Amino acid sequence: MKKLSVGMWITCIAAVLAIIAFIIYSVNIGAEGYYNGAAVSNFTLMVLGAAACLLCAVVLKTMGRSKLIEIVSGILRIAAPALLAWALMNLIAARVDGLGYIYFSNADVAKEVQTPANMSSATCAIASMVVLGVSTLVSVIAAFFSMHKSMHKKRA
Repeated sequence: MKKLSVGMWITCIAAVLAIIAFIIYSVNIGAEGYYNGAAVSNFTLMVLGAAACLLCAVVLKTMGRSKLIEIVSGILRIAAPALLAWALMNLIAARVDGLGYIYFSNADVAKEVQTPANMSSATCAIASMVVLGVSTLVSVIAAFFSMHKSMHKKRA
């Protein structure tokens, strides 16, 4: 644990947030309500692939400092935010019509549409978007931090 730099910690946090976003998304499509069974194409592949990229970048950096490891780790840390952003765009595109229908229907339709199950489903969809957005942002920020542990010792 002492070997991990700030960049590695932020990268790990981004990976954990991506996994949490995937779990919320899985609950959303598995629970009763408007989005029950409404899976987003390739969402699982994009999010879990991005989390794997982030974690592989950390594992590679702990293995050594060769030029090849530097290049591969850099590519993985750039690919992950791109995958997460793509997943977020696809999720928003797949959910925006339903959210508009649930939250902004006229009064007559709202009574039928705003059931507890649909409201819960909409809230879960929004939560997955927010966590995925935060994961994307954290993974972008992580790319700007060094993955090397500073060798400077603090003076007493």
